[in-house]
Order: sequence, then C-alpha cells, then structure tokens
Amino acid sequence: MSPGSASFSRRIKDELVLSPCTSACCRQVELAAAIWSAGKFTASRIDFTTGHARIAARLADLLKAEYGLTPVLRQGRELVSLRIEPSDWVNRLRQAIADMFLTAGRIDIADWSPCCRQALLRSLFLACGSVSEPQAAYHMELAIRQENQAAGTIQNLLGQLGLNTSLAGRGHYQVLYLREGQHLADYLILAGAHRSLLTFESLRVEKEMRNSVNRVVNCDNANLQRVANTAARQSELYRALQARSLEQQLPEDVLAAAQVRFENPDLTLRELGALMVPPLGKSGMNHRLMRFEQLGSDLLARKEG
Repeated sequence: MSPGSASFSRRIKDELVLSPCTSACCRQVELAAAIWSAGKFTASRIDFTTGHARIAARLADLLKAEYGLTPVLRQGRELVSLRIEPSDWVNRLRQAIADMFLTAGRIDIADWSPCCRQALLRSLFLACGSVSEPQAAYHMELAIRQENQAAGTIQNLLGQLGLNTSLAGRGHYQVLYLREGQHLADYLILAGAHRSLLTFESLRVEKEMRNSVNRVVNCDNANLQRVANTAARQSELYRALQARSLEQQLPEDVLAAAQVRFENPDLTLRELGALMVPPLGKSGMNHRLMRFEQLGSDLLARKEG
C-alpha cells in the first residue's frame, strides 16, 4: 500500500460501518455480537472501546433504534469509548446475549436469515477484527475478551459457515484466526464487504503471480549455476588430462565431445551437440560428456596411483 494510505483492516471497517442495518433481528444480532465479543462488563455498566469513531457511533445509533437507549460516548486522543448504564440496561443486554448465544441446545446458524448471518460477521469484524496486509500474509484475527467466554460459541458458529478458525490465548483475549486466503475471502463475502473483497482478490492475484515469477527465476538461476559448475568441472578435467598427455587415450568420440566442451564452456548441451560431427541431441551429448568424466577420472587416478 502507498505511504499514508489506510491499512487493509481500516478499509474493511470503513466499508462495513456504512452497511445498512434496518431490520430489528439484524440490529439485535449486531449489538449482541459486538457487546459480547468486545464489551467489558461490570455489575452496573458495559464499556466498549474502539479506535474507529464511526463504529462507536454506529453502535450508539443501533442501541437508540432498537432499545431507545442513549449510551455515553467519550472521545479520547486515539480511542472512543461507549458506556451503557445503568444496571437495568446492563441486565437487559446480558439477557439478550444469553437468549441469542447461550441457549441450552445447539445453535444452528442455518436457521438464521442470511441478513442476520451477515450482521454477525460484520459485527465481529467491526468490534474485534483485524487482518494483515494481503501483500505480506493471509491472516485475519478476532480478538475476543477472555472473561466474556464467547470465543468457543463464536468459533462454532463460524465453523458452521465453513470458516474453520484456530483458537489461541493472548493476554486477556481469546483470539480466533484464519490463515488461508480463501477463508479470508469467504469471510469478506459473507460479511458483505464486497468492495474489500475485490481489492483483496486483486492483491492476491498479484502476489501469486509475483511468487510464481520468483519461483521460475530461482529455478532458472539454479539451472544456470548447475550448468556453469558442470562446464567448469569438465573443462578442468580436460586441462588435467592435457597436462599429463592423457587425453589421447580417450575414445575418439569421447575426446571430441570433451574438446567441444572445453572450447565452448558457455554453451548448453543442445548447442554443444549441434557442433558435433555428426550432430548429437541433448541427451546424447550429456551421455557422452558423462562418459568423458568417468573415463577421464579413471585415467587420472591410474596415472597418479
């Protein structure tokens, strides 16, 4: 990304925070998921803190629309806090969370409407999500407050949507994370972040093309180095045989191949084979030079032994 541009996480949140949420069921899901995953609970209040002012404002609007509640918003230097009080409202929201996520039986997200599933994923990312820059790595996290004991249920719900996350502890948080590009793309689709998805897919294609080119270049470089090393070894063997007047003891066809190699150290096997009389193919030239290395080394060994 260019210097001074917003992070990819920020750009996703900038998109999601503007998503409409007009149905009561979706407002309830979005509020419950955000408060349960990222809220700090005491007996008399709930505090929610974010570095994105529009997220705090969105939650305040949803609370007003759904419950007629006006929370206290405080703007700090870098963070915005939202406080819900008094205790009767705290208890009411606790009950709403329990009714939605803490039922006795298994929660089957297939029974939820598509808009509520989208509201869940949107809310989780807005409240506690982050993602690495796609050019560097495919890694998305949901950092869920440990004391709220929400991570296990959320992991199960994501799994039902085909988003198989890993879970790790980090300080006061339980962190759910995705490390596959396709899972990250699926999350963006299901959360309704379509503009961010297009950006992500574009960056993913660029990254994969760059990696593919690098693999080809590295392979070509390795092949060139191997050819250079082989040519140097064979040329050195030919010089050693010449210095001891042993080269004439080689079979005529092998000697001819050795001489062509010695005189043309930069040519490929195919190019060397074309200089032979009669011409040889790549495999034929390679076989003849291998015979040269074997026979030449044996001659040197007998001479020096």
